[in-house]
Amino acid sequence: MVFADDTNAEKARHALLQRGFNENDVTHYDRDEVMEEFEESEEYADDLVQIGQDVDKIDRYLEFAKQGCGFLVVRAPEEEKSKLAVNVVRSLNLKFAEKYNRLTLEELV
Repeated sequence: MVFADDTNAEKARHALLQRGFNENDVTHYDRDEVMEEFEESEEYADDLVQIGQDVDKIDRYLEFAKQGCGFLVVRAPEEEKSKLAVNVVRSLNLKFAEKYNRLTLEELV
């Protein structure tokens, strides 16, 4: 999940914890952590070993980070739980959300 800023991402984290998610299910990453991680990934984007890497997705997340966005990773494998998570945080300046399924990537917002 991507939020307008870290303040909203942290508010979203707290809201999810109040709605039954636990600390291990919800992780907040600030813009600097995301930029560092994805910039390292970009260094290896041309490496043929990195076949599964989605370079366009990395660029999109880097752009969000450059805009000062805050990020949450939420463990919600069941469809009902992922819908609940989005509904709980939608009003907190949620800009983008996607779900990593076993073999697919599903954009939620």
